[in-house]
Amino acid sequence: QEYAYACGAGESIFVQAAEEQMYAIAMNNFAKRVNSEVNSKTTLQFTDNNGSESRQTNTMISYIVKDTTIREHIAKETGTFKYAGKMYTFVKLKMDKEIFDALVAEAKNAKVVAKNNN
Repeated sequence: QEYAYACGAGESIFVQAAEEQMYAIAMNNFAKRVNSEVNSKTTLQFTDNNGSESRQTNTMISYIVKDTTIREHIAKETGTFKYAGKMYTFVKLKMDKEIFDALVAEAKNAKVVAKNNN
């Protein structure tokens, strides 16, 4: 059986806040893969300075994640530890690949319907 995974981490002086943060980040990582739009641009500039080359690289990446249905992740593994007065939490969520693929298809279909209604 194949699975899709998403991970997240949280940090806070409060364990509950760290846990909520890690879970929200992991769910957002699923959502980004299911239903996001990415805009990426990289610009490279090479300059010859009398035989000495200089280079400047600028990369800008933005993504938009619209409201996304996430359901039926079947397992989660978590870890929590305290260091220097803060709680650090980690989570790995697991979802059947078949369910993940169905969510991707739903998101694509919703985009097509929205585009056709405009």
